[in-house]
Amino acid sequence: MIQWFPGHMAKAKKEMEEKLRLVDIVYELLDARIPYSSKNPLINELLKNKPRLILLTKSDMADDFYTNKWKNHFTSQGFPSLSIDSVSGLNIKKIVGVSQTILKDKFEKEKARGMKPRPIRGMIVGIPNVGKSTLINKLVNKRVANVGNKPGITKAQQWVRLNANLELLDTPGVLWPKFEDQKVGMHLAITGAIRDEILKSDELGYYLLDFMKANYEKNILERYQLSAGLSNLDILKHIASTRGISNKEDVEEKAAEVLLNDFRSLRLGRITLDIL
Repeated sequence: MIQWFPGHMAKAKKEMEEKLRLVDIVYELLDARIPYSSKNPLINELLKNKPRLILLTKSDMADDFYTNKWKNHFTSQGFPSLSIDSVSGLNIKKIVGVSQTILKDKFEKEKARGMKPRPIRGMIVGIPNVGKSTLINKLVNKRVANVGNKPGITKAQQWVRLNANLELLDTPGVLWPKFEDQKVGMHLAITGAIRDEILKSDELGYYLLDFMKANYEKNILERYQLSAGLSNLDILKHIASTRGISNKEDVEEKAAEVLLNDFRSLRLGRITLDIL
């Protein structure tokens, strides 16, 4: 069982609660391949009624069919969402526009009180390795400018203007994944969200093969030129033999590493592990 240390969450929760008062909107980043597994279970409690936009990152690596199902699921819960790819820039330019729609009433009230138009103030939250830095770099587009400390903000908290319409706190919130569910831990490990050393490669390999057989069997058969009906061990041995590692003692582990690398590099196709 993957261990969970609540001290991490206690610290992150306190820091986030302090910062939430300063922002108009929170951008919750979820890995499009594992929207459930990459979602911290305490996020709803933390954000309460704070406006939120869910951003499904790495959507270029996920199955479009399930990405759309997840977007419909979030919409049914009252949370707008966008599927994005921070590398190609897919839907990145839509973030500000959707945010303005979400915050329309708030900004209209500010205008009615005589306040001048201002950029949206946001904060990005998500588990480690969900694509936060890549998104920020894409939003920045080499035009970062510090806009100084806002009144009431401690010296350590500066705003960074990403463009004319959006400012982010320079220290985004980091939520640690909670994996009391073993499947969640598997999904985080397979996608590389947690260190490979946490779980053995062969254990991940067997799990991934079971999943692929049940949901994406064609992908696995075509990639490795296999016949249907083979056991997981036979598949791993086949992978090993085609990679010249069949004589090693740790053949299963080495073959599983090949399998995991193929998954992460899209050689197995676009796959979603969290299926609705």
